[in-house]
Amino acid sequence: MSIVFAAPYSEPEDSVPEWGVRPMKWIGVDGTVWPLTGTGSSSPRMLPGVKGLHMPRFDVHTSSTPLVPGEEILGYSTPARDVEWRLLFRASSAPDWEARHADFFDSLHPVETGRWLVGEGDAQRRLDLRGEFDGSHYFPRDPFVTGRAQIGLRLSAPRPFWVGKTISRTYQAEAEPDFIPSDPDDQNYYPTSVTGYSSARIRNPGNEPAYVRWTVAGPHPPGVTLGVGTFLVTVPFEIPEGSTFILNTDPTVPTTTLDGEDRTSQLGFQVFAPVPPGGASKLVIASGGTGEITVELDPLYWRAF
Repeated sequence: MSIVFAAPYSEPEDSVPEWGVRPMKWIGVDGTVWPLTGTGSSSPRMLPGVKGLHMPRFDVHTSSTPLVPGEEILGYSTPARDVEWRLLFRASSAPDWEARHADFFDSLHPVETGRWLVGEGDAQRRLDLRGEFDGSHYFPRDPFVTGRAQIGLRLSAPRPFWVGKTISRTYQAEAEPDFIPSDPDDQNYYPTSVTGYSSARIRNPGNEPAYVRWTVAGPHPPGVTLGVGTFLVTVPFEIPEGSTFILNTDPTVPTTTLDGEDRTSQLGFQVFAPVPPGGASKLVIASGGTGEITVELDPLYWRAF
């Protein structure tokens, strides 16, 4: 009987996936920046057991009647998101531990929100958080003796969806031939377009409908029309050269300004439509001006990744 010795099979190096700690940062209400994971984090450092990265809570609304079996699904709403962190605070000296602990907790507030960042680059998403404190924390051991302490934090996201990288598109009226051709032999008819912007679209890669922000750089005459679908708004005043008109259609932070001056009353009552998730939606832009018109959208996601 022959015996053959062979090395055990192993996956090629290029087929081994690259794993690593997901980058996380906290930007406090005071503007301080705190790396929570990776080599840049030391005190505090995020420990296992993070809550708030995955699906939010959905409250499904239904209607039922004794005359019909089952129930009718009317829709859903999403309450504030509960978030929980477990943090390790450690230092080589008591003064250093005290300073790091104090500075970090000064970056939290029960009403004002800081910002939790997860991921990096185009994949980075953010969630604004406020602290929830019930006074129940206790230290089982004196951190000024041990130089370390594990502290659990409860936080709340008033807006429960994770916000992704801003989608931005800039449009300008297409250059059209003059109405009267400069070539005397050219007898064709060239109607000049005062609307243009025919290719204006914006993509919403998120999970939820999202409202847009318009930034219109002058010059534009009165009558600039902007909108999504059939929900349009017409700007009744001129936007001079060098001026900037901003219209944020998000009902949570509505903004209508010209060079920083509020112009909401001049637009009257308006109803704005969000951009539905998935694919690209056509935008309506009409103007006889020549300035750039920029539209931005912050996609909303159910999860941090």
